[in-house]
Amino acid sequence: MKQVISVNTYKKLGLSFVLVGALGVSANAICMTENYCTDFYIGAGGYYEKIAGQGANVENVGGLFSIGGADIFFNRVQFGLDAKFGYGSNSVSGNSLSTLSKDNRLFQIDGVAKLGVNVAGVNSPLFINFLLGYDMAKTNGGVGRDFMIIGAGFDGKIALSEKMKLIYSAGYGYVFNGAYSFGKSYADINEKSHVIMFSLGTQAKVSEHVSLYFKGFGKYYNLNASNTANNVSMPKSNGWQAGLEAGIAF
Repeated sequence: MKQVISVNTYKKLGLSFVLVGALGVSANAICMTENYCTDFYIGAGGYYEKIAGQGANVENVGGLFSIGGADIFFNRVQFGLDAKFGYGSNSVSGNSLSTLSKDNRLFQIDGVAKLGVNVAGVNSPLFINFLLGYDMAKTNGGVGRDFMIIGAGFDGKIALSEKMKLIYSAGYGYVFNGAYSFGKSYADINEKSHVIMFSLGTQAKVSEHVSLYFKGFGKYYNLNASNTANNVSMPKSNGWQAGLEAGIAF
């Protein structure tokens, strides 16, 4: 019972900061003052991920809706959030997961709040960020996860021409509170689990305040073994995620 309460508590906290952050980012495409501007985007895409350990394989595939942005002060400090909401299918296999449903529905939330400082120029900024993330995958009978992540990273833009920019980001996260879900049961993950995140793409200006963007994104997971719940556990695992996304940026 204590384990379930713990998972539910940080699950609610993680969902709260994702939703509040997404609503709090301004959609205004102009600088409100000389020292305050906003950066906002919405997009859609698809992704595939696989996490595997000895006797356990988990595959997720789906489509996603993406929303995010940042409030930027004095062209030097940003507070922002990037959130992805995915829906698709979850497949499990392997002796360790033989009691679970093999094919399942999947709902995912991936949110990262960031606080950063620009160490480069205004036209080609490079923000060094503190990161707080929430990585959740919910299934109706397979293997899901609830990870709270803390770490650091960077994101920026490089002007390639008057209308074209290269956009990029990367970061490292430590899973400071996490669990797998096996159907309706939860099992805490052991310490020393890590996530590496990255993205790379282009942004093309189509009007004064509107751009189109296209990017690839991914993650690498190095995850410790979980505890056991209802005779099911996830071994020490490695995994990766890859996806494509396109949308409108302001």
